[in-house]
Amino acid sequence: MAVPRLSPPAVQRAGSGIRAHWALQVALGVITSGVLVYSAAEQLFDTNFLFLWEATPVLAGDHPYRDFYEMGWPLMTVISAAVQWAVGYRLIGEFLIQWTFIVASVLVGFHLALRLSQSIAASLTTTLIAIAIIGATPTYHFPKLFFYPVAVWVTWWYMAAPSVRRAMVVGLVTAAAFLYRHDHGVYIGGAAVLAFGLTRIINPASRNWRSSSREVGAFVAAAIVPLLPWAILVQSNEGLVDYVQTRSEWGRMWSAHQFPYEMLRDINPASVIAGIPSRGTAEHWLLQLTLVLPVIALIRTGIELTSRRNTAPRTSLEMCHTVIAAATVMIVGIRLFREDGYFVETLPLTAALGAQLMAGPGSEATSMWRNVRRLLVTGTVFVTLFAVVGYVNAWDLLRPSEINELGPTFDQLMKSPPIDGLEPAKTALQTGTTQWFASDADTRQKILLRYVHDCTRAGDRILVTGSTPYAVDYYAQRPIAGGHIEWHHGWLSDAPHARRSLQLLQTQSVPFAFSTGNPVFADLQSYPEILHYFQQNYVELTGSQGQLLVDRRRQPTSYFGALGFPCFR
Repeated sequence: MAVPRLSPPAVQRAGSGIRAHWALQVALGVITSGVLVYSAAEQLFDTNFLFLWEATPVLAGDHPYRDFYEMGWPLMTVISAAVQWAVGYRLIGEFLIQWTFIVASVLVGFHLALRLSQSIAASLTTTLIAIAIIGATPTYHFPKLFFYPVAVWVTWWYMAAPSVRRAMVVGLVTAAAFLYRHDHGVYIGGAAVLAFGLTRIINPASRNWRSSSREVGAFVAAAIVPLLPWAILVQSNEGLVDYVQTRSEWGRMWSAHQFPYEMLRDINPASVIAGIPSRGTAEHWLLQLTLVLPVIALIRTGIELTSRRNTAPRTSLEMCHTVIAAATVMIVGIRLFREDGYFVETLPLTAALGAQLMAGPGSEATSMWRNVRRLLVTGTVFVTLFAVVGYVNAWDLLRPSEINELGPTFDQLMKSPPIDGLEPAKTALQTGTTQWFASDADTRQKILLRYVHDCTRAGDRILVTGSTPYAVDYYAQRPIAGGHIEWHHGWLSDAPHARRSLQLLQTQSVPFAFSTGNPVFADLQSYPEILHYFQQNYVELTGSQGQLLVDRRRQPTSYFGALGFPCFR
């Protein structure tokens, strides 16, 4: 059979379309990168160090399942540690990881928006709105921003032409997401199962028992095989059963405790456009929009499936694409939206669904419905733009002076050791007692981090606690003591695990205990034996308000600056 050939004009049009698509992708990548760089000064806060606290002990030679409890993101720990080693222990390494994944998530999201909407204008509109929000999004969300749209993308690819090879790719993405954070892999695995089931419904040729079995087997094997070395490592040290139980407990603590869709009861666009909205008002509207978009997309798809009036319906495959994307957003929302600000976790997918709904129904719709839809879409976009302005403004990103902070910020990102960028030694050493007691909490904490860095030596560890203590061991360049940093939340406070932590503390060199919030003794209330151990052997550093304890059994080797704090280096 002869292969049909495109005429020269058709070839030219196809080539122009491909070039235009790539040009848009490059432009969006550049814009996103610029927004991330511009907002860097506002991103230097504790939670964005979330993965670095594990990288620090790994670089010091610690074993993650023997010397500390790895929190359920082993691949991220390895990547963070490797990049820190490559860049010479500089904060820029972590931000480059986060920025790279976020830029990639925007580009994948734009591609999904084009596929769903078939409209460049709608896709650009929602993607640019998403990029503006990303400027005020904590960058530690990058795995969620990246893996969910990528998972949707590869499941669509599989559904278009089911095969063993494509099923394996879906399995590999699921495994990678699981190793980045375990619950991501679970939710993406659920979306993959849905995709496999829908494929059998819409594609009769895929229902062959043998081919279906091979594809499912390929998916399972591709998902499990990369996990085997990690599982063997965990089992031979901590034990898989205990690992699953303790990390599941941790996941429940940080999952959504309220059914997010209850928040739709107080939806009120008027509250957003009454003036530039506060951050809370803006986040609430953006969360409500994130929740409602997949519901509308599913309802529209259901109507298309049952309506007999459609003269130009979407194909079954296109409707399944909508179902996969919408279901993924809903699953993530129900499981992870524990705060209004967590709407950002599905931002690329939400933008894609928004683009589809902006593009709206085709020629099958009545004229009246098209006019109503345009009115609803225009109003929603208008309210959303108000919310985005309020959300971004709350991060101080609209101040003209923000550009002046780029130089000092990148100087801090490039410093090695990183503590030199946070609190230079000269500044800390010259601080006197009067100035120390007059300082605010943030200034004192920076001086204390400098002190701990300068007054410990290789082989020492720090007990680290507080509500968000992720930056402490990174800036101090010392691994954590006692096996974890979640004392404030009472994690692993049962007798067997608390006893293991106490055994670690008794055998480790721990000159200091450091808290980023409450006094250390207050955070240890859930661990009676460990609290007793510290009360017996540690004393509060003068003026630290209980946030830094010093081992009273040690003799100082020197003293820290004008403050005269004891050093053990």
